[in-house]
Amino acid sequence: MDYREMKKEERGACAELAARAFDDYEYFTVYFPRGERRYRFLRSMIDTEFRVNDGLEVFLTAKEGDRTVAAAILCRPGYIKPSAAAYLRGGFWKSMLYGGFRDVSAWDRMEYEAFGPCREMNRKDAWYLNMLVVSPDRKGEGIGSRMLQECLIPYVKEHGGKKLCLFTNSQGNRVFYRKNGFTEFDERQFAYKGKTIGSWSLQKIIQN
Repeated sequence: MDYREMKKEERGACAELAARAFDDYEYFTVYFPRGERRYRFLRSMIDTEFRVNDGLEVFLTAKEGDRTVAAAILCRPGYIKPSAAAYLRGGFWKSMLYGGFRDVSAWDRMEYEAFGPCREMNRKDAWYLNMLVVSPDRKGEGIGSRMLQECLIPYVKEHGGKKLCLFTNSQGNRVFYRKNGFTEFDERQFAYKGKTIGSWSLQKIIQN
């Protein structure tokens, strides 16, 4: 596996990979139940994330030959998310059109609250794992664990980090991160249109 920083010309393909990987997550299906609408929202939203956070977040990939099989986004300690105006200028208005203003607004409020425990930790001394996705046709092969252990944790360590945090709403991901040495420090639930999803914040202490 070859790990490297994402090139600008790779971002479109990585956004597509992430949109496909996230397409069946309750984190999105509860708020955007229609498949085509959800995919268009996801693709636009991730494109905007790459564009607006250029130079602010760290974009990494895992490649086998010329093929990208996984991608990740890391935020350094003290990361400050760009303003809502910056996101709108960067194209998030398209995401709102695709997802629908009401549903996108509800999802955004949930995302802000779910990120809260990690936001406080990130403001102090922790790196934040904003995204880790594996190509859907390669899931179950250990690629996510390899990227985490061989790329992301070493990257944080090499840059002086002592802690890595994240949140997930997926029970499967919850188990995945606990198997990779993360511990939970917050749990909460969110309800929308009669459906409820869980959200768990986890952290890993990185040894020198």
